[in-house]
Amino acid sequence: MKRRQMMAVLLAAALGMTGCSTAATTDTGTATTTDTTADSTENKSTETVEDLVDTDDMFSDRDLEGSYDEKECTKITLDDEDSTCEDKNVSIDGQTVTITGEGTYLVSGSLSDGSLVVDVDDSEKIQVVLDGVSITSKEGAAIQVTQADKVFVTLADESENTLNSESFSDDTDSNVDGAIFSKEDLTLNGSGSMTVTSAGHGIVSKDDLVVTGGTYEITAEKQGVSGKDSVRIADGTFTIESGKDAIHSENSGDESKGFVYLADGTYTLKADGDGISASGVLQIDGGTYEITAGGGSTKATKKNDMQGPGGDFGQGGPGMADMQPPQDAGAANEESGDMQNSGTDSSTEETSKTASVKKTGTEESSAKANSEATGSTASENTATGSETQNSDTEDTSAEDTSTKGVKAGGDLLVKDGTFTIDSCDDSLHTNGNMIICGGTYTLSTGDDGMHADEANRVYGGEITIETCYEGIEGQNVEISGGTIDITASDDGLNAAGGNDQSGMGGFGGDMFSADEDAWITISGGTVTIDATGDGIDSNGDLTVSGGTIFVSGPSDNGNGALDYNGAATITGGTLVATGMSGMAQNFGSDSTQGSLLVNLTDNQSGEITLEDGDGNTLVSYTPVREYNSVVISCAELSDGSTYTIHTGENSQEVTMESLVYTDGEATNAPGQGGGQMPQGGPMGDNNGDSDNSDNSDRPIPPQGQGNPPDMQNGERPLGDPPQGNPGDSSNEQTKEESDGQK
Repeated sequence: MKRRQMMAVLLAAALGMTGCSTAATTDTGTATTTDTTADSTENKSTETVEDLVDTDDMFSDRDLEGSYDEKECTKITLDDEDSTCEDKNVSIDGQTVTITGEGTYLVSGSLSDGSLVVDVDDSEKIQVVLDGVSITSKEGAAIQVTQADKVFVTLADESENTLNSESFSDDTDSNVDGAIFSKEDLTLNGSGSMTVTSAGHGIVSKDDLVVTGGTYEITAEKQGVSGKDSVRIADGTFTIESGKDAIHSENSGDESKGFVYLADGTYTLKADGDGISASGVLQIDGGTYEITAGGGSTKATKKNDMQGPGGDFGQGGPGMADMQPPQDAGAANEESGDMQNSGTDSSTEETSKTASVKKTGTEESSAKANSEATGSTASENTATGSETQNSDTEDTSAEDTSTKGVKAGGDLLVKDGTFTIDSCDDSLHTNGNMIICGGTYTLSTGDDGMHADEANRVYGGEITIETCYEGIEGQNVEISGGTIDITASDDGLNAAGGNDQSGMGGFGGDMFSADEDAWITISGGTVTIDATGDGIDSNGDLTVSGGTIFVSGPSDNGNGALDYNGAATITGGTLVATGMSGMAQNFGSDSTQGSLLVNLTDNQSGEITLEDGDGNTLVSYTPVREYNSVVISCAELSDGSTYTIHTGENSQEVTMESLVYTDGEATNAPGQGGGQMPQGGPMGDNNGDSDNSDNSDRPIPPQGQGNPPDMQNGERPLGDPPQGNPGDSSNEQTKEESDGQK
């Protein structure tokens, strides 16, 4: 077995990956730039990532072949009470047909209320070829594997097979709860088709579940496809409608198991729970995925609707009520008996049980994956359909259902694939680290587009997040390639940390203090953001060294196009960020590339163009909403030079008196929501030479609004208190009101 690697090692390697070139034109604004960064619009990755699982060990030759010699097969003909087989290793008792010896069995015919059972020595392998089989079981599994080393279920070429389990016994000793139920390793292969209808789970293995071919249509009241130790799919076509997760693996007793590996395939998944869920790591190398989870994004409670216009932080700023994402109950998707230990845990030449998963992330993530069973938190809300229910403790009830598109309790790696996901909760979620190497994504979600409790890294891909609360979130976010287009009701990019903390740093904490473990780094790719909260929000540092970035920020003064609590540095790339000036921030004096923050006297709309002294266009961008503050950085900006900036119908000349320069004062335009917020951002003097070592670059209150409060390094004042809280003559904003508002 390959030695498990920590994520730091996983991210440090170097493998060239081919990408594709795209234009910097999106539905959320239009933009053009001069060719200052050669790779800024190329959708490619030059990073090396190491597999989360040992892909060479996922499928045996026999798994992949699905072949058999019909002449060498033992034939079984199903016909209710008149089923026949001439082999001594097959016993028939009414409509129960039991295979008791090793071999390959060719099965045809039908049972109206029966089952096909495999019960052999735990050292023996069985191949069951289904060629036009229809089995209905009024109670129990249609096909059941009681004991074996491994069982192969092969779908004969062009065959159509139907399995139906109408109910299951309450006997917890048997724990049979799937139309196909196996206590041992189970492989499905071949090129035929199978239709499964189940009052419980569709297909279940209490060991490894492997699928390498075939067409499957599964309707299940619980999980569609479930493997305790792993689910491994090389190929196939899957249409799954499930009352819980569509594809699920969970092993709470062994952190190296409970993983999902999808090499390829076509998936249409409609799940009341998660589309794809793993308590361990999850790796996707390719395939086409159409996933609807929890009824889709429209079923989520819209967070900004919980607070009316003109609230504490304006229309884009969440209050305490809307800081709580949909519930992720994880283990609650599982019946109490679903994940009991299987029988024999024998190693086989086909499928290794000890050499498959590489340890990634941190020990804390692994423990979290097992204890939380892929991701619940005590303070989250429950998104089940259109209703929301608070959870006051870490215990989750059976009604608490996780509704994510793709979810991993461990790390999540996506190398390629085409994804169309409409999810009530996060579209892609991991309790550990997320790496996106490539692929095409169209995401709609009631919460985050891509959420990682730890690192969230995008190396490539075409990512369109059409609807979300926050676009890409993690303890830290790093983007080095790809084309990313985000439309968010709150933040576009958010380095916040924790389980959906959304930039708060935890309830009751200092929301304006810098978090040294949080940062956003952009070194390549094209990022276009339409956000009514903060465009780019880092609880720590913000570093830009490459790429092309366009931000249409908020129309209220309670949020900013750029928002950071640590230091902001730009050394390369092209950036245009627009919003309102109330919370505007420029880059800091450690930057080696010019950055210009222009605060306008009036709100503007329409195209922004920056020209040099010779009238050459350096960059242009058309935001999607009004603005009165613009941050522009590109390679041509230089200290001492004069530029013309066109904003809508207005134009003005600006002379860069320093490499990082601010022109114009912040204003608080009436009617923008958010109350009276402090002016400016880390501007300080117009030269922008602030090192964040004191409070000189922090916002100051508007004239006539009193003195700024004492602040610790990195803090920002909250602005004016509410005017007259009912029953409170002090008019003073309480800590409970201020905590968590960002």
